[in-house]
Amino acid sequence: MNYRNEKHCTVFVGAIQRLDQKNRMLMAALYLLTADHRLWQAASPFVERNAINMASIRVKNCSENAYALLCAAKDLYLGAKHLTVSDLADAEMISPKLFALICNAMAIRRCGLGAIQYEERNIQK
Repeated sequence: MNYRNEKHCTVFVGAIQRLDQKNRMLMAALYLLTADHRLWQAASPFVERNAINMASIRVKNCSENAYALLCAAKDLYLGAKHLTVSDLADAEMISPKLFALICNAMAIRRCGLGAIQYEERNIQK
């Protein structure tokens, strides 16, 4: 599975529709930001014109997973260093499912959307 769930897929595909899908840093960050509903609600107003104003994103009462997703998104988008390799290796800190999402985002950052076998889908069912 390349997405956290079907809702993640739907939100991610919708979020990138009018953005530069060749911008791998942007796509990797959006992949992570759209994986959590509350995180995406906090982040979406700050995605404009193929850029994310990460400094403006404020999440309140978020889960530990959402915070880890935000930190990983900042690391991949800005080159920040919020998460260490030791953090990623700690299964109590980063669950296996969250680790898989972060690995997918790293693959997107490195190789583009083809890394997660992205296909533009018709969301209307």
